[in-house]
Amino acid sequence: MKPAVEKALLEWKEAFDLTHERAVNVLGLALPGLAPSKTPSYCCPVTLTIDKPNDLGDGKVCVDNDHRATVELDDVPNAVIAEGVDELFGIAWFDGADGPLEDAGPGSYAYDDDSTGAEYEVVLGTKGVGRVYVAYVPVGYAVELLDALSTARERQEDEQEAAAATPGR
Repeated sequence: MKPAVEKALLEWKEAFDLTHERAVNVLGLALPGLAPSKTPSYCCPVTLTIDKPNDLGDGKVCVDNDHRATVELDDVPNAVIAEGVDELFGIAWFDGADGPLEDAGPGSYAYDDDSTGAEYEVVLGTKGVGRVYVAYVPVGYAVELLDALSTARERQEDEQEAAAATPGR
């Protein structure tokens, strides 16, 4: 290989690896508890997992070679999903939801982004916990979603703590 080509290829590889490292960092900051998987990633060069059922979820986030993320979180409280998703996307963004997700009731709500090929699905479960599945989104979009869910959870926890500390409740 020509030295100039070899050097350029090495620079590209370093930038590629750095982009994945930065993705791990920002995704982990957006969703506390999300950390690199202890098992091989198989499908993607980067796989992060979280194990906080009934809190921030149980599942994984993968980042592929095209720097697109897939988010699969189960056992996320419906209230966290509804608040976080509505805050990020707006009211009635998902198919099947004519108003806030909080009022939509149990069921599956989806949105396919024709411009990016991304797929979004939220499932509000019958037992108070649901599922968030987002595929083929730019890492930045995944970060926004994870941060919205985390922020919703923090706000709800603060509200619960304040209610518990208020006498007569």
